[in-house]
Amino acid sequence: VQQNALSNIKRFELKDFPWNELNGNIPLVVSSVISEEWKKSLEDFFQTTIYIHAHMKLPFQLRYLSPETLGIDRLCNMAAIFHRMPSKNQLVIDLGTCIKCDLLTSEGIYFGGSISPGIQMRAKALHQFTAKLPLLPINVHANLIGRNTQESIESGVFFGWKAEITDMIQSYLDIYPDLIVYITGGDARYFDFGQKSNIFVHEHLTLEGILEIYRLNEHSF
Repeated sequence: VQQNALSNIKRFELKDFPWNELNGNIPLVVSSVISEEWKKSLEDFFQTTIYIHAHMKLPFQLRYLSPETLGIDRLCNMAAIFHRMPSKNQLVIDLGTCIKCDLLTSEGIYFGGSISPGIQMRAKALHQFTAKLPLLPINVHANLIGRNTQESIESGVFFGWKAEITDMIQSYLDIYPDLIVYITGGDARYFDFGQKSNIFVHEHLTLEGILEIYRLNEHSF
């Protein structure tokens, strides 16, 4: 982080975590559920380890009815968009293992959203819960009309996923015509539905939210 902004982003597999490149004196902010073994390793290495949770000071009003069950990534996404446009109705669609839709109102209130299976989960479900359907990679160039079993699966997985996202956006727009929409998550790379001026793809939204929540709470630790 430099000048209160993200400056360097790296991703690692846990088995390749570069302990020798890290500075244990820098605060570590964790926004994920990790094993007890990893938790101990991190706490032994870093002098300050901070776990984000729903009862921290947040930049928005949290009205979710079960905050203890709320995914921390959803919490961070809301913090990020509030920081960007605090007086706008904003929707985050996080495309990963699940499709997660979360609304932040122009009053800065977060009530919740929705969770449904992501694109990879759909493909795996067809394979795991049927006797003969194969597990296929995602094909963003799938034919709408599949002319064999493989093409039919590719069509159903991709266009079903696409239709759900498109319809969810429109459903929110029917209620909030001025809505700003952010697309994020690992499967955001598959999102290319004819971009509109109010839809933005933002790969690092969750990381921005982590930083925002840390800044609000850094003097509490």
